[in-house]
This record gives sequence, structure tokens and C-alpha cells, in this order.
Amino acid sequence: MHITFYKSSLCPRCYLVKQHLLGFLSDNAGAKLEEIDILKHPARTWSDGVRMIPAIKIGANVLSSVWLGKKDVIDFLTSQRANLP
Repeated sequence: MHITFYKSSLCPRCYLVKQHLLGFLSDNAGAKLEEIDILKHPARTWSDGVRMIPAIKIGANVLSSVWLGKKDVIDFLTSQRANLP
């Protein structure tokens, strides 16, 4: 599973979401994390359809919100893993 995480180094909420992602990755060896800093790659962020951070994208599905709690992140990742062939 390829997980794309859109963040900013200036965003404290992004730091928390990254911790939730790292916890998930430690239990799921097949998952790969790609981090995109929106300040360094604004064109990619925009073309990928991300308008708010923190955001997690797997395939065409995006989870983003002002506040993403651990349950939100884990539920999204688990549901996406279940939808993989």
C-alpha cells in the first residue's frame, strides 16, 4: 500500500498525524509512506487535489480535515487496505 502524506513543517497537527501514520506503518510492513511538503511542492499538492492539510491519500481516496485524530487515521488506512485487491 502506497500512502502519500501531505504536510507542512509549520503545521503542528501534521506532526500528530505523522505519529499516527508511523504507528500504523510499524505494524504493516508492506505499507510505504511518501511525504509531500506542501510549501516545497505546491503544484504537485494542487494537482493531486489536496486543498487542506494534514491530508492522507491512497489511490484516488483522500482523508483531510482540520483535526484528524488517531481513530480517523487508522480507520481510513484500515478501510483502504481492505479495498486493495
